[in-house]
Amino acid sequence: MVQVIGEIGGSSSRWAVLTEDGDARIWPIKGERWPGFNPLSGDGDRFSSDLRLLLEGCDTPALKADTVRIYGAGCGSGDRQARMTAAIAGVWPDAHVEVATDLLGAALGLAEGDTGLVLILGTGMNAGYFDGNDLVTPMPSLGYLLGDEGSGADIGRHLLQDAFHHRIPEAMHHVLFGSQGPDLKEVLARIHGALHPARELAAYTALLAPHLEDPYARELIQSRFQVLAELLVRYFGHDQRTRVFATGSVAFGFRSLLATILQDHGMTLSVVEPDPLQGLVRYHRQRGSA
Repeated sequence: MVQVIGEIGGSSSRWAVLTEDGDARIWPIKGERWPGFNPLSGDGDRFSSDLRLLLEGCDTPALKADTVRIYGAGCGSGDRQARMTAAIAGVWPDAHVEVATDLLGAALGLAEGDTGLVLILGTGMNAGYFDGNDLVTPMPSLGYLLGDEGSGADIGRHLLQDAFHHRIPEAMHHVLFGSQGPDLKEVLARIHGALHPARELAAYTALLAPHLEDPYARELIQSRFQVLAELLVRYFGHDQRTRVFATGSVAFGFRSLLATILQDHGMTLSVVEPDPLQGLVRYHRQRGSA
């Protein structure tokens, strides 16, 4: 029996192939990006086609999987789960497919049965309380246009606003964008014309990563984490948010700043990983699913 586990975000995905002998192979390898898909707005046919081509190029039994377990962004309702299932069926037409939310995947992969607040903080943001078995999600997920506070898209948006409103100190502005950038028309055209606008916004957040000792860069990130922490306090009780299990590129890349802001609001960042896939592999191995 071959099992595939997919952890799918809106802008990228990660995959594990588990076989009966206990072997596990994971893609993408370092330096690669495999396609993501959000059933709320993504192109399922394109995702299926791109993913199948990548798997065909790998020396793996993945395409012969009996079971495919998906933990995906945007899969919080029945109709979106159905769209994700249809996209996955384009790669594995004969496999048994199970679809759950990326937030449940984070809980199972990071918490290891413990209770606490589960936080996804990458291109977007989502959070829920995990009681060891089930998730409670009282906070609405508003997406990058209306919410996703503290995410890569959110920080990138505020960085661009500061650049165009001349709120970045001159020396730091030059470091981040050069003497002539950013160009407003070019930025707007790129974001509005992008297949994944949130990913385009989040790409600007990466510019800050090498400059966390700079007061402007540090304070911008802290200010957006402050807004995030205030939301978590609003929606989750004290006992629910004492421990935080976080995943995502922003959570991991800026983990020290995130831990400090959460601590200021009575929350301890207990676990932080770039993604929960290794934990999901352990979870399904322990349950004899492979």
